[in-house]
Parts: sequence; C-alpha cells; structure tokens
Amino acid sequence: MNEITRARFIQMLLTTGAVFLPGAAALAGAPERLRAERVAWARLVTTNPDWQAHIDRDAALAQFIRTNTSLDIARSAYPADPAQLDQLCRHPFIYAKDLRRVGDAEQLANIGEYLRRGGFLCVDPCATEAVNPDMEVFLRDNLAIFRRMLPGARMQKLPETHGVYHCYFKLSRADVYTADMGNQARCANYGLYGIGVDDRLVAIISMYGLQCGWPQTPMRTAGCMKFILNLYVYAMTAGPER
Repeated sequence: MNEITRARFIQMLLTTGAVFLPGAAALAGAPERLRAERVAWARLVTTNPDWQAHIDRDAALAQFIRTNTSLDIARSAYPADPAQLDQLCRHPFIYAKDLRRVGDAEQLANIGEYLRRGGFLCVDPCATEAVNPDMEVFLRDNLAIFRRMLPGARMQKLPETHGVYHCYFKLSRADVYTADMGNQARCANYGLYGIGVDDRLVAIISMYGLQCGWPQTPMRTAGCMKFILNLYVYAMTAGPER
C-alpha cells in the first residue's frame, strides 16, 4: 500500500548500517554516503488550519532525525487528504492534530480503511489551554472516533515498558515534563494511548503535545523530538503486539 513499506524500511536500516538497539541511538551523524533512499511522513489535512501548526519547524525536526539516524527523511511533511484514500495510502506514517476536525463520515471511513491496510496514525494535539482547554475531553472524543472507525479495536494507555518508549531512545514521561508546564500536563490521562487492530498497533494518541511542546518550551525540545523519532521508528518497524 505504501511507497516505503515497513519491510523495506527495515531492510534499508540493515543495509545502511543502522541497528536499532533498545535504549540507544545508532549511527548518529551518519555521513550522506551511508543514507538509503528517501523516506517521508505526512500531515492529515483538515478544515481547521491547526493541521499545519508549527509546520515551520518540520525542517528542524527532519534534521534531528537525519543527525541521529541514517534515514534520508524528507525535510517537510506531505499533505494527506482524508477525502482521497489513495493519497492516504501513499504514506505509512501520518501525523494528525485532532480527529474531531474530520467531520465527514466518508473521510473517517477512509482513515479507518487506511489503518486496516497497514497505515499508522499519530494523533498529537496542541496541548495549550487556548486550543484544548480540557485534554480529558480531547482524549475521550478522539477515542470515541477510533471506536466508530475501527469497531472492536483495543485501546489502552501504554506503559513506559512498551516498545514505543525504548525502540530507539530510552524515554519516559520525565523527558517531556517540566515544572513550568500548566495543568494540561498534570491531567490523569497524560501519556500515550495505543489503538490496536488484531495483533497490530495502528495508531497512537499522544497526550504529550510533542510538536507543539518543543517549539514553545525550549526545555522540552530534545525530549519531544526524541519521542517523535521513537513514534516514527516504532510505527515503521514494529511486529505483532503481544
């Protein structure tokens, strides 16, 4: 379904000398000659302009990934229109701000089909009170949307022992939490939530506000970018969930 499949992604890592070890980053600062073919990611297009929030920081994020891996990742994300299933299916990893911004039932059906075909969706909100005054409501509403798109899907808060926390960098909540953060980060549901279909994790809802967090709070920059890299690597390489 995708331009770069998970199997191909793993093969690229092996042939370029990058080995993913739990708790460690491999081949930092890889020379350009060691890079494999281009990989990319996409942003989910919605009617709300927030789908492009902090798009000006994508180049810095891409550079962080290029510095810490051998991946030749695109400098900016591609747009993925949920009205076009074939466009969704070009991308193995799609980033979304908030599924509540997708109000069309046919578009939600396309996203569900994209996930069933092997795609992966990361939902990561703007965790500021101006945009999401109640993060508990954000989580509840987005989980309800996944239940409608994927009847019978498993949903759970992922423990810090889960592979997404250590598939590349070894991470914990402490890497993205700082004392200057407001009540949004202190909600009981702060963390990562996995949505599983059969034996595969097809989506993660991040309550960490990763891409909004690191531009606005410099102390979170390194931790948030590491989490985004871990999410991407996990989505592209993970096997069946046990």
